[in-house]
This record gives sequence, C-alpha cells and structure tokens, in this order.
Amino acid sequence: MAKQRIVNTRFWDDSYIALLSPHEKLLFLYLLTSPLTTIAGVYEIPVKRIGFDTGLAMPEIKQGLAKLEADGKILRQEDWIAIVNFVKHQTLNPKVRQGILLELNRSPQELVKRLPSSVQGLVIQLDRLSHSNSNPNSNLNFKAATPEPASPAVPQDIRREIHEMLGRRRP
Repeated sequence: MAKQRIVNTRFWDDSYIALLSPHEKLLFLYLLTSPLTTIAGVYEIPVKRIGFDTGLAMPEIKQGLAKLEADGKILRQEDWIAIVNFVKHQTLNPKVRQGILLELNRSPQELVKRLPSSVQGLVIQLDRLSHSNSNPNSNLNFKAATPEPASPAVPQDIRREIHEMLGRRRP
C-alpha cells in the first residue's frame, strides 16, 4: 500500500513549533513523516533508526523525545511512538477509519489507551458509518476503552455491532 504524508505549510506557523529548537523541529517533523509512521500515528521505531535517518546525535534525540512527550505531543512505550493528534489531522472516510483501527489493534494496547478520547471514540464513529458496509473484514475486534457507550438513539443492530467490537455482548 502506498503511503504519503502531506505536511500543511502552517506547520511552520504553529506557535508550539516556533518555540522548538531546530533539532526538535526536525525530530517532530521526522516523527510525522517517517517511513514507519502508520495511518494511526502509532508505530515502533528504534532510536538508532531516528538517528540514522535524521543525522541527529543520540543525546539530541533523547532530549527531543523527552520534551515532545512532556509537552503532550507524543506518547512513548519502549520503542513505540504515538503522535497524540495524528488522527485528528487525517481525512476520516470509512476506509481511513478502518485502517486506523487496524493499526491501533496492532499496537500495544497500553499505549493506545493513553491516546485522546477522540481516538477512542473512533470505534463508535466507524460503526455508525460502516453499518451498511458489506466488507467481511470490518469487525476489527478493537477493545480499547471508549469515552461513553453507544447512545440509545443508535439503531439496535449498530449498537450490537459496537458492543461486539468492544468485547461486550449485548442482546
């Protein structure tokens, strides 16, 4: 599957980016566009790979990652990185949503559960859009916590599908 990352030119006008050092800007831009980045923004990448690709020294990388994590821009677990607002900047059509859920399902769940509630709520949003989808692979068995259960206003068949995806059976 072809991957491409488009970086909005407003990246450079962002008030947070403006305050970063040149090394931190490069590191953050690299994390957004790395060849290992997934559609969900959660992926495994060794620090050595970051150094090889960017030319940054190990202390610069470790310091930059620590700053980005302390500032709430990324989450880390061993060699795994999660870019906190990555999903927010995706065009969320049904195929992209399914791709995001697939990648989140492949990622360490302890890390996924620390992502914003908007990512957790993606499960419910996906089901609302895909209930007419005849794709047999649409049930991804994603078991991350969601901010709230499905509303009673949601049709019965969709509620059942949501609860099955979340691992909760409901009649």
